[in-house]
Order: sequence, then structure tokens, then C-alpha cells
Amino acid sequence: MTNAPDTEKHWATKSENLEDNNLLWKQYNVYTDLFKFYVNVTWQVITWFYAITGAILVYYFDHIKNNSYLRYALVLPAILSFGFYQIFSFGARQNQDLIRWLNYIRAQLSLPGRPHVEVLNHFLDLSSKLFLIVALSLGVMFVLSFFIRP
Repeated sequence: MTNAPDTEKHWATKSENLEDNNLLWKQYNVYTDLFKFYVNVTWQVITWFYAITGAILVYYFDHIKNNSYLRYALVLPAILSFGFYQIFSFGARQNQDLIRWLNYIRAQLSLPGRPHVEVLNHFLDLSSKLFLIVALSLGVMFVLSFFIRP
């Protein structure tokens, strides 16, 4: 599969039209909207997770001396973090299909460019690794809380 080079000689001109009922163009628009949705949801999940986890950790460190059962508050964010690690890793792999589809449609319609969906791929990949680090760190903190008294 060859992609149309992204140079001015391959750009569309004012005289060129793309029919509204063109199936590839409709698919391109759906995939572009899907990409924007994925970026938005990814950002929201990350923001929500770290805000909640941060609040739990602040409370944990402030009150662990008074309540040894508080160590169990680390379990939920650890499980969520591991789950998000798996989901984001899967999403990064699946995003390769979106890249392939957009490249195909771009080539078929001789479009000069496409959305930079690789950004989502890097974002998902980096976030999944951070989620794994957080999950392992919380797991270690939970286990050590049984052996180390504050």
C-alpha cells in the first residue's frame, strides 16, 4: 500500500470535489471522530484516576498512624491501575488498525494528510506503562504495610 506523498503537488485544488455520498469519505469522518473521542476519553480516565488515587494516598499517609486497616484503601487504586494498564495496552495495539485504515482511505482518496493518530498510540503506550508502575508501587506499599509499623 502506498501513501500519497504529503507535498503541495498532491494537494486538492478548489476545482476538485468529493461527493457527500462517498463511502470512503464517510468512513474517514467516522474514524476521525472516533480518534477525537478516544483522545478525550483517555485524557478523562487518566485525570480522574490520578486525582482519586492522589486523594486516597494523601488520606492514607495522613492517617495511617491512627488506623492500621487503612492499608486496604490501597487495594482499589492498585486494582484499577492494573486494569487500566491492560486496557490502555490493548488500546495502543488496536490503534494500529486505525492508523492502517486512515492511511488506506487517505491513499484511495488522494488526500494530502490525515490526523496524527500516532499521538494517541504514544499516549496510550506511555500511560499504560505508568499505570503498571503505579499498580506495582501500590502493591508493594500494601504488602510492606504489614511489616513496617508507622
